[in-house]
Amino acid sequence: MLKIVLSVALFCVVAIAVQAQEVKKPRLYVEYFTEANGVSKADGDKVRQAVIDALSKTKRFELVDRDVESSLKKEEERRSDEKAMGDEKARTQTMSAAAHDYILSGNVLGCSVKSEQKDGKTMYTCVLNYSVTLTEVTTSTTVATKAFDHSPSGIGGTVGKLLDMSDSKEKAIASAVNMISSDIQDFLIKEFPLEGTVIPLDYEVKKDKLVKCYIDLGAEHGVKKGDYFSVLSPSVRAGRTTYSEVGRLRVEEVVDGTMSQCKVVQGDKRVFAAMESFQALDEAAQKKQALKIKSTVAPLLSF
Repeated sequence: MLKIVLSVALFCVVAIAVQAQEVKKPRLYVEYFTEANGVSKADGDKVRQAVIDALSKTKRFELVDRDVESSLKKEEERRSDEKAMGDEKARTQTMSAAAHDYILSGNVLGCSVKSEQKDGKTMYTCVLNYSVTLTEVTTSTTVATKAFDHSPSGIGGTVGKLLDMSDSKEKAIASAVNMISSDIQDFLIKEFPLEGTVIPLDYEVKKDKLVKCYIDLGAEHGVKKGDYFSVLSPSVRAGRTTYSEVGRLRVEEVVDGTMSQCKVVQGDKRVFAAMESFQALDEAAQKKQALKIKSTVAPLLSF
């Protein structure tokens, strides 16, 4: 096995520099969710809280819950006219004054429990439908929206899990709400993928294949063991740098707040070739043509 190990001292300097970088997270204000006819306020609150918990686990945002946001409450008191607060422009100004970057709103469209007899017992399943919308405060622009349909014929959620039946209505609802964590994770991967770079130091090679490497994302970015990243290699055409996927990584160890060790699980030869091309560049070109990464789902096909 051929293992490329560059200067340990240089690696430590880079690692310390990476750790010193402050990870600034966008500030996300979570609205109260609305409920469609037939959905109780209690069930709507359960869905909203599950979304908040899922967002918190990702560590992607500085979350602001409407129930505890004092700065917004003060601003709302200053703008006490209900008509003004209902106006979109006034509302945006209020949010901007409270230093929010995004607003998350949601609508619980359905949360119904169905029962059936199985082996002489009454068993329950919950059909859950909800949507979330993310709006950028400064522009009042909807930047992402997604509907999730957890039902036998749904196409927007983890439908297969609904086949699991519970022996009470409460457990059935809890089981459906538990799906929200994976919903939100997939939503963020698609709409707000984490982006970083491969650290061109202390990587491991075996027979012209890149086996392991480090990336400049870690715990502070919400990275966890088992996460996947696409490796994007640059190419320059007509003076423009474009990127294309050459492989995928899986996080094996989150080293610290801003660094993780990964295993190459797809495109190992192409990733190694991309690393060699990067190493051949001069320092100025390397800064412009870094080997980038972007969070993604587990790979399905081989390169």
